[in-house]
Amino acid sequence: MSRLPLRLAVLPLFAAAAIAQLPTPSPNPPTLRAAPRATWVAVTTAGTTTNGTLSAGTYAPLANTTFRADNPGAASNDAIYVFGGSLANNTATTANDLWKFDAVAGTFTQLIADGVAGSPAHRARASIAWNPATNRLVVFGGNTRGGPTGVGVPTLLNDTWEYDPGTNAWTNVTPGAGNPSPRQHASMCFDPITGGMLLFGGQVNDASPHVINNETWLFLGGVWTQLAPATSPPARCQASLMTRTDYNDCVMCVGLDQTTYNNPPTNTVVEQIRFLDVWRWNGSDWNLLSNYDVLTNTGTQGFPASAIGAQAAYDPLRHRIVVQGGNGHTVGTNVTYLYGTLYGGSPTNWTSEFDSLTNSWTLYSRLTTTPTAFGNNDSVIGRISRAFTGFVPATKTLYKVCGQNAAATGSRPTYNVYSYQANPIAVADPYGTGCSGPGGTLAMAADDLPWNGRTFSVTGTGFGAAPNSVAVLMLSAVGSFPPGAVTLASLAPIVPGGGPGCDLLIQTLDYSEGLLPSAGTATWMLPLPDATVDPTLPGVTFYVQFAELVFAPFPSNWVGTYASNGITCTVGAL
Repeated sequence: MSRLPLRLAVLPLFAAAAIAQLPTPSPNPPTLRAAPRATWVAVTTAGTTTNGTLSAGTYAPLANTTFRADNPGAASNDAIYVFGGSLANNTATTANDLWKFDAVAGTFTQLIADGVAGSPAHRARASIAWNPATNRLVVFGGNTRGGPTGVGVPTLLNDTWEYDPGTNAWTNVTPGAGNPSPRQHASMCFDPITGGMLLFGGQVNDASPHVINNETWLFLGGVWTQLAPATSPPARCQASLMTRTDYNDCVMCVGLDQTTYNNPPTNTVVEQIRFLDVWRWNGSDWNLLSNYDVLTNTGTQGFPASAIGAQAAYDPLRHRIVVQGGNGHTVGTNVTYLYGTLYGGSPTNWTSEFDSLTNSWTLYSRLTTTPTAFGNNDSVIGRISRAFTGFVPATKTLYKVCGQNAAATGSRPTYNVYSYQANPIAVADPYGTGCSGPGGTLAMAADDLPWNGRTFSVTGTGFGAAPNSVAVLMLSAVGSFPPGAVTLASLAPIVPGGGPGCDLLIQTLDYSEGLLPSAGTATWMLPLPDATVDPTLPGVTFYVQFAELVFAPFPSNWVGTYASNGITCTVGAL
């Protein structure tokens, strides 16, 4: 080891930082975690208003505006689609126009105007998701509410529609039979295992008490099929169901139910339950990843601050579910399910993140002046619920679009757009090429991205058999210099046996570590401390490369040297 900067020299001494558990609800909310970390930013190019507050004057909900709430958003590779929804504070006036928020350009475009023939009926509370296998937007069910006039007869729907961006047109793909029953607030996402659209739960009436189910359905090949998993989550509506592309599965969190119980036995009480759990769908069955028992106020993995009215989205770069705003936990009429006063509100200003690596929740709030954080307007994002949310791969960013703003007069909808991502984002970009050694072509790949608080690892393949071959991880921490290329042949006779295409790609050798390959593979791991341990770590750039040293049988003479491609790494802030 030589010239290893202190910042990186201490890294192996730290284990990957554990994700802090959410404290028991109390009157004192946690303060905003210090930067660097993921933060919300207003996308002003989309016409963002100040905290969603509309211009002065009487608000008249009009069709063909982007002011709306109460439907989920759907994210394609480069955009968030906004279809229909309520044009006022969760009221009866609904739309059926289609808008596209272009995340790359940062602008809104109306694709289909309100009332255009051939569009799905006006609706809110629908199930909406993007199908990447067909590159189409899928809409199922919902509630017409009062329609475009706000005075129509509310009707629950069970039709299925697809929008094709190529033709800019809708197609009614409702099967002739075998559909899920009409419902609202059901959850839907793309199932990467089957290639179909997964639907769960929903409210099958439009009255109180709610009638809610826990059915699991799959829409594939133009046919709806009700599935029969061995294990099912409790019945719920307003849950968030999303695809985890990096895990090749689906996850569902939070939601709402009402159940009847006797307390005391002579009195029947309709109790509202706000779920704080996380479930995984593996293509055939559900399994519980995380839960918090509100009856005993116990749970080892924490819980989110938002329970309903907030669409969660999954960030595959950070392996985290993000849910922001929406309604908190406090329910004034609860008798048995006591959630406490801290996490109430409609909506809350908390941001909650579920880490898929630890299956635990982390909670952030803006600094506030009162003990009820949910009642304070965030200086950046206000207090928005019922928004259209999604993660856009093209920009590597999560977005929250439109929604209902509790701070505006009458809790009016907004057309605001907010982005959410780490700053800086972790980077692990390969460069250069490897050369051929005794085991084949040497190649290095990052197993994940180098985030603070996690263990970063790289794996090399193509090594010869140990003990004659030794893998050497080489690291350069001189971030001010770009990686360079020096042929190993030019270093002879000090470095023996460098063949054609074998290049030393790092600028300086600041750290090295020998590893014995197993079955031609070697993995090197680097625990990165949390930013609270070293706040200067995020943004640090370093370069890594594998070399293979080949030794002849006893006496062990060094006879050959080969090299892999390199990887440029930048530590990101979770």
